[in-house]
Amino acid sequence: MQYWVSVALAAAGVVIVAVNAALYFTNHSLQAEVSARAQYIQQSQTIGSLYQEIAKALASLAIEHHDEEVKALLAQEGFTVNPTPGSAAALDIQSKP
Repeated sequence: MQYWVSVALAAAGVVIVAVNAALYFTNHSLQAEVSARAQYIQQSQTIGSLYQEIAKALASLAIEHHDEEVKALLAQEGFTVNPTPGSAAALDIQSKP
């Protein structure tokens, strides 16, 4: 009787170790995925700022040179170009969310 109890406990221990190993590897892969997503979000924010600056430069040139094609391109990308009165360099650019 004592032998079978020991065997059962040993088998339960092996099962618990196997489940623990499976959970460890699953957790590790999920952490890698979350890390990759966080890196993507961080890079997207940086690129988004650069995208805004490029749009501002294009809008400034479009207003300065009265270029309706560039204004239309910016509108197509979701940017509204509003020149600020009194200053050709100051612009109010709004993008769609």
